[in-house]
Amino acid sequence: MSRHSSLTLGAAAVFAAAFGVAVPAATPAYAQAQNGAWQASDDDALLLQVAVGTYKLTNEIRGYQTDKGICLDLGDVIQSLDLPIRLDKKSRRATGWLFREDQKFTLDREANTVQNVNSKLAPLGNEIHDTPEGWCVDSKALSRWFGVTLKPDLYNSVIRIESDTKLPFLEALERKSRAARLRAKPKSFDLSAYPRADAEYRVWRTPSVDAVVRTSYASVPGGKSRLDARYELYAAGEIAGAAFDARLSSDNKLQPESLRVRAYRRDEAANLLGPLKATEIAAGDVQTQSGQLTGQTAVGRGAFITNQPVGRQSRFSTTTVRGTLPTGWDAELYRNGQLIGFQSDTASGRYEFFDIELFYGRNEIEVVLYGPQGQIRRERFDHPVGQSNIEPGKTYYWAGILQQNRDLIELKKRTLQTPDAWRGGIGIEHGLDDRTSFAFGAQSLYLNGRRRNYLEGRVYRSMGAMQLEMNAAHEFGAGMALQANALGRVGPVNVGATATWIGGNFISEFVEDGLRNDFAVNFDTALRLGSLNLPLQANFGQSTLRDGTKVTRFLTQTAFAMRSVALTAQLERNVRDTPDDQRDVRNTELRLLANTRMFGLRLRGSAQFDLEGEDKGFSRARLSTDKGLDDRSDLSAEVEYDAKADNTEFSLGYSRRFDKFSLRTDASYSKKGGIGANLSLSFSFGPDPLDGGIRFSEKKLARGGQAAVTVFRDDNGDGIRGPDEELLKDVYVEAGFRTTDSITNENGQAFVDELRPFVPVMVGVDESSLGDPYLAPSTKGIVVVPRPGVATVIELPVSPSGEVEGVVHSLAGVEAPGVALELIDVRGAIVATTVSEFDGFFLFDRVPYGRYRLRVAADAARALGVRSQIQDPVEVARGKDIARMGIIRLEKGSLTIAQADMSNTAGGVSTGSPP
Repeated sequence: MSRHSSLTLGAAAVFAAAFGVAVPAATPAYAQAQNGAWQASDDDALLLQVAVGTYKLTNEIRGYQTDKGICLDLGDVIQSLDLPIRLDKKSRRATGWLFREDQKFTLDREANTVQNVNSKLAPLGNEIHDTPEGWCVDSKALSRWFGVTLKPDLYNSVIRIESDTKLPFLEALERKSRAARLRAKPKSFDLSAYPRADAEYRVWRTPSVDAVVRTSYASVPGGKSRLDARYELYAAGEIAGAAFDARLSSDNKLQPESLRVRAYRRDEAANLLGPLKATEIAAGDVQTQSGQLTGQTAVGRGAFITNQPVGRQSRFSTTTVRGTLPTGWDAELYRNGQLIGFQSDTASGRYEFFDIELFYGRNEIEVVLYGPQGQIRRERFDHPVGQSNIEPGKTYYWAGILQQNRDLIELKKRTLQTPDAWRGGIGIEHGLDDRTSFAFGAQSLYLNGRRRNYLEGRVYRSMGAMQLEMNAAHEFGAGMALQANALGRVGPVNVGATATWIGGNFISEFVEDGLRNDFAVNFDTALRLGSLNLPLQANFGQSTLRDGTKVTRFLTQTAFAMRSVALTAQLERNVRDTPDDQRDVRNTELRLLANTRMFGLRLRGSAQFDLEGEDKGFSRARLSTDKGLDDRSDLSAEVEYDAKADNTEFSLGYSRRFDKFSLRTDASYSKKGGIGANLSLSFSFGPDPLDGGIRFSEKKLARGGQAAVTVFRDDNGDGIRGPDEELLKDVYVEAGFRTTDSITNENGQAFVDELRPFVPVMVGVDESSLGDPYLAPSTKGIVVVPRPGVATVIELPVSPSGEVEGVVHSLAGVEAPGVALELIDVRGAIVATTVSEFDGFFLFDRVPYGRYRLRVAADAARALGVRSQIQDPVEVARGKDIARMGIIRLEKGSLTIAQADMSNTAGGVSTGSPP
């Protein structure tokens, strides 16, 4: 209800209470002229707010209640709906178009006719009334002319507009709403202020399963044709109070080949194993951490434990990223938006990117996974350098042991190219102060034909914008290694340097056999060339071996985007100089990668050139494109040329995503006569906790988390679904700051899939999808911590809403404009904010049913010298849709409610009176 209508009703009620006068319900006067025709009267005047879906327009429309219904001022309607119609009262014509340029509209009062694109010339009849404001047109006539439905709601002083198609002004409102939500997103979001729904670990949770079945045919000229088929199953669930995952894959004859199983627990609060306060424990097929100079990360069957924060990097200037790579998928690696690595489908079922260089400040690592059915999945990791030193007095540890490159359960004898010996390690790190920490570690592993045992230590120190690290490692019975690292920023340039010295016969997985010393420097900056921002990265290093050989390496990379074209260029040169000059090697490669969009197609091309060496010249090129035929199907094509093999290969693929599975087929042909074809089917299935059955989906249910959501209308505002409370359909559900494609069904239920595991996210209702503008979510959302393959069940209440209003007076007892106010719910969370107007009036609208407190925002309270908290509660409920708090007087050091009898009554009429 508008403020004008609200205050008018309130004044009438106060007058009635003061003088004991009964105020009857307002009835229209229907003023009549002497000839019996209706004429405008102030008693019949209306002021209506326009409501479209969940939106209320700013401009109000004047109108009258006539003897035949409701008429609306045409000028106000044109202005409110932003219609390109010219209203000429002198010629008594209105001309223009409605919502689209092809919907011409002509109103001619002299000829007494009206016409639009949907109707023939028609007489006006008595549908237009002359009023002091202008032309007042019957709402039914406007509905007929404009092709929409105008429904007056006099109780709420609203004119509702309904349409089967999206109207231009409504689309503009939605764009502005989306932009406002983007601008309003905070850089840091405190999820602790919102309710949580933690899913307890259970003795058994039926796992979710991701399945891929792939068959392929290949024919080689002069050789035999081959028909292969493979499958891969990946499951995630819970057993005996722990999470588990398992991967079963077959060989090309559909015979089981590999089975990996892991059981684990993660807890960011570090409450695992009592006094050990672990954040992660795992057994089965696990991964260990790396040292600084000794052993790299490794995978195999074993056990692992740590109390480090989840996701914390283990090395200073580099990091390693591993993850699951399903059959038929490719992986691209990006650092701060630049493509720096690529891996295709591997037999191990993993992607692995080793020793990714980090820069000072923020390092956004993103792995983009491309599926055979056109799927795209993104996995993001943040690795800040200079902002994540261990807290003073805090101690972190890790320990792990495993048999490298061996699965927990081996179904078939495999020929291994790498050792499968046992290896293990431990590490401890302690923070001395805000800038200094130290660490010790020990590792034992099998390398170059024998077992090697190591001890190592590290000191870390931050100095302004520079981070320094000193490492030392000793290999028993062999030698030692020393290393110094530095990362920092000098002006706009990120710089890094490393130097390593080797004594004796020390070797490790980081130090190659025969190395004497090594040093390297790198920098990263961005050059501003007019409107073009050109990132530039370079790395130079040199190694000296014990036999006198020098290895020099240089790498530079840049990328730029212009309009719809993005280009990345990388130049790498390696020189190996030997003392006898007989085995010198010089290689220089130029690699180019381009992305663009043209004619509705996404084009991606890559090329490689050998600029030096025996095979000098063009090496290979690849061009691929894909086109979305609709929101569920894609067409892709690729051509690849290998200059050294003098072969060109063409491929064409089509993929289709259904609700419960995805299909892809592709065919290939090579210049040398090879023919190939593939057909793959992928789907996922898992338990449905909402109805107790099994659900199928084309999304990956096992690799990501799930939220099983029920949205209901909370009529009593208690936040608990009652047996008689309505379930809401066609409501969009949000996860974090993104709107998902999850829409509630007839039972008010929806699933949000592919949530990032173990990363807290808030799941809530997209307010723009609520069909009733007077409904509002009772809470911004509920925080869940997703676990792979597990659906967290939550209920999201949507409540009817009301208003809270009042007047703020200053310390001097006069109206106080510009005072920032906050409405707080029973959990202490901020529900809404507002600022008092020029006359001290404030209004919180669309407040869900419930009990609240009002307070002055902290900054405003300090500036005014008043207490922030207001102890008196306020309630919005059925029959109490408008809560009037009366005059709130600011007093030095406190806030008091000057209204002696604050009450909330139906329709917003208060029986109390301000002093």
